[in-house]
Amino acid sequence: MTVLIKYPFQTKESNKVFFKKQELINLDWPQQGGWFDTDGYITFNYNKKYDHWQKRAGLKLKDRQPVELFSKIFETSLVYHESKTWTPEPYRKEYICKQYMAEIRGEKAIWFTKNVYPYLIKEEKKDYAAKLLGYRPESKDFTDWTADEVIHYLATAIEGDGRYYVSKGKSKTIEMGLASSDAQYLSDVQNLANTKLGLISNMQECSTYQTQKGIKTKYALRGYCSRGKPNNIAFFQSLLKDGVMTLDRKKQRVQEYVDYIS
Repeated sequence: MTVLIKYPFQTKESNKVFFKKQELINLDWPQQGGWFDTDGYITFNYNKKYDHWQKRAGLKLKDRQPVELFSKIFETSLVYHESKTWTPEPYRKEYICKQYMAEIRGEKAIWFTKNVYPYLIKEEKKDYAAKLLGYRPESKDFTDWTADEVIHYLATAIEGDGRYYVSKGKSKTIEMGLASSDAQYLSDVQNLANTKLGLISNMQECSTYQTQKGIKTKYALRGYCSRGKPNNIAFFQSLLKDGVMTLDRKKQRVQEYVDYIS
């Protein structure tokens, strides 16, 4: 494990200064919600080495950019590590997993979880958050989400568990995809995006795969845009606003298409 950006260890005094500073900053919690419903983690478990319960929240990704942003926002170290792992059955192919990670713990993890909870949509992630907090806060009612909040949420959710595909050829199209084994989660996202943004999309069953808990089904929420059917163009244009997307390699694909259709 290699430390790329080093921050001092958390203390009660440093956390006090950090929380005071946050009172003057309007953090983008829908953006964090999108990340934590997909690639983020919230855990409350027993650490045998230190003989105590640990509360943690963090991001672990192959892409450095979003994790480094998390590291800087929440003033926690950015690390890089490699480990051997295997693809799911039936292939069982060994490979080296390369990931960047940033994690907050203790009092800071509690503070983060309280603030991000209203913008978590996936029930599984809400359960993890409730376990860490020791109670279940209120979620933000879908009717109270603003269009801007939905855009920021979708941007990072798709950066986490989704993709943007721009077709080749004379008449280009762009496809937005968000994948999950949780059909209810995708249905909720679809409803929210359609209600608040007018985003036209469809949900499809993609494939099945083997896990330690049994066979699971993968679903995908997809939205398209083309010259002939430009209904969703406003959504793709909104993704390019400052501070919305956090991953340049995916942002470049959206920019490519918006430049083409403009």
